[in-house]
Amino acid sequence: MARQEINLGTAPTGVGGDTTRTTGIKINAMTQELYARDALLGTASNRNVGLLVGNIQDVGSPAPMAGNSAFAEQGSHFISYGDNTTVAPPGGAYWSGIRAQYPFQNCAMDLVAQVVTGGSMNLMFRTVAGNGGGDPWRKIYHDGNTTRGSGGALSAASPIVRIANVADSARLDLKESTFEPAGDWGVANDQAEGVLVERLDVGQYRITGSLGLALEGWRTHDPSSPDGGRMLGITDSEQGADGAVVIKLFKQRWTLTDDGEMVPGRGAPMDVPLNSWIDVRLEMPQPEPQSPINTEE
Repeated sequence: MARQEINLGTAPTGVGGDTTRTTGIKINAMTQELYARDALLGTASNRNVGLLVGNIQDVGSPAPMAGNSAFAEQGSHFISYGDNTTVAPPGGAYWSGIRAQYPFQNCAMDLVAQVVTGGSMNLMFRTVAGNGGGDPWRKIYHDGNTTRGSGGALSAASPIVRIANVADSARLDLKESTFEPAGDWGVANDQAEGVLVERLDVGQYRITGSLGLALEGWRTHDPSSPDGGRMLGITDSEQGADGAVVIKLFKQRWTLTDDGEMVPGRGAPMDVPLNSWIDVRLEMPQPEPQSPINTEE
C-alpha cells in the first residue's frame, strides 16, 4: 500500500505549493514527539554510557585502578580496590568509594580526590596532584571509631562499654549514638555488642562476653565530671583467663608526703557517680566473614 502524507491547513507541495508551512508543521510534530518521549523515558534516554562528563556510568565500571594509571577521566565515578593494587589504603583487603578528578586551570596536572571505605569502621581519604604518588591515606574519625569520655574528650576507640547505673544515671548522653544497654550497670556500642556488665559489690563490676581488655592503646578512662573533666574516682582493672574483666573504682585520697607534696591515691571503694561513667575499651571476637551476595539468578 502506497504511503500518503496529509498536510492539514497547507497548500499542496510541489509547484506553487507552500513548502515552508508544510516543513514547519512537520518539524513541530517531531518536536512534540521528542517531548512526549522524554516525558516517558526521562532525561537518561538522552545520555551516553561512559566515564566522561555528562555520561551515565555503567554498573561495575571502571575496573580497579592499579598503580598510577592515567588520570584521563574528568568528574566523579565509583572505584574499588583489590588485594593486588598498589594504591589501596592499608588495613583491609577490599575497598570501595568515590574518585573525583578536577583539572587545574592553565596546567597539565589534575587534582584527584578519593574517599573510600573498607568496612563500617574504616573510612579513608587522600588527594593526588598530577601523576605523582599522592598524599598518604588519612583516616576519618567518626562516632563509630571514637568515643566521647564522661568528661567530654574524644578518644580513638572501638569497641567500648560504659559502666554506669543505667536506670538512675543523670547523664542524658550515656546512651548516645550506637550505645545500647548491656545489663543494669553498663551500655555498649555496636562494636561491643553481646557484652554484659554486672555489679559484684560496691565499686566492683564484672564485664563478660569479650576477649578481655584491648590489646593495645588505652584500656580504661576514670569517671570524670561533665563540667570540665575533673576526675571523680580512680579505677583498677583485672582480667581473668576466660576474658572476664573486673573493674574496681575507688575514691581519691590525698596523702601529704614528708616533702610536703600532696599525692593522690586510692581510698575507699565507691560506685560510679550518677553524673559520670567508666569507659572500658575491649577486644572482641572477629565477626564471621559474610558470604558474597549473589546477584545472578
